[in-house]
Amino acid sequence: MDTLLDVVNTPQKTLISLALLLAVVLCFQMRSSDPYGLFHLSLNKIDANSRPATEWLNMGYWKCSRKQLEVTFIGQGLPSVFNQRTALALKLIVSAKLIPEGRVLDVGHGTGESLLLLVSDPSVPRPSYLVGVTSLELHHQRSLERVQKRQAAQTQNDEPTKVNLYHGDAVYNGVDPNHPLSPASVGLFDSVLALDCAYHFDTRRTFLEQTFHKLAPGGRVALADICFSAEKLKSTHTKVITSIARLMPPQNLVSDASYIASMKDIGYVDVTLEDITPDVFPSFIAFLKGRGIGWWLFGTSLQWYTSAGAKFVIVSGQKPEILE
Repeated sequence: MDTLLDVVNTPQKTLISLALLLAVVLCFQMRSSDPYGLFHLSLNKIDANSRPATEWLNMGYWKCSRKQLEVTFIGQGLPSVFNQRTALALKLIVSAKLIPEGRVLDVGHGTGESLLLLVSDPSVPRPSYLVGVTSLELHHQRSLERVQKRQAAQTQNDEPTKVNLYHGDAVYNGVDPNHPLSPASVGLFDSVLALDCAYHFDTRRTFLEQTFHKLAPGGRVALADICFSAEKLKSTHTKVITSIARLMPPQNLVSDASYIASMKDIGYVDVTLEDITPDVFPSFIAFLKGRGIGWWLFGTSLQWYTSAGAKFVIVSGQKPEILE
């Protein structure tokens, strides 16, 4: 049987599609009074009656099985609690080339799952100093409690990582000298991580510029992020969808080539961009659509973004050992 979109002409399809998208966005916003609170806990449950074993807030990496990841990633075993969101975090850590006893900045860490992975799990190189940044007070407080609880449970022979959590925007606004990316803040970082969040920053370019100045020579930034097909960015379809859905500031709507060029223009070297779209969006959208009507609506909204040419990528770059 033909659907409505099958029997109308192309202009009508566009209008109907946009109307549906707007309805999806509005419905999801109405259902979600606190869309950036603790909604993600339900996505970490195995079933409706279980307690979440993790608190990841990312779309996940759905390509590899646990056995494949043991070979693909660190090679020292995997976290005891493992799922697709853990896999994306591990993939980002590998791209950042974390070093043992390094100084790490984790931006947009949600309720602290990535912090726990960094401070306590043998599957990743343990930093000596870890700074976290989140803009949400609820996430900040929950992360503080979770990290303190985890470190208190570690053995006395296990030297704890020094952790400093900052409540504020990812981008330094020129006001608070204590912001980790402020020129006045003490110390440089060996690694900066942004897991599935940088497309929200206002702006990503400013964040990357500030990060460059706070990286130690040879340090790396790594982002699990969203960019776009260069061809799709030119289309009216993409412009309308991104203006309605508003997943990110307009300045962050860049192509993969522009993303790489921007990082090189800032001064990064050894810039890499890996397109993992097929291993993120399709499975994550299917997962959302199986979690009830609210998540089905959000999954549909995200599906429209993919139709607009959205790509999920792992991007990294290095600050030169010697600046010219």
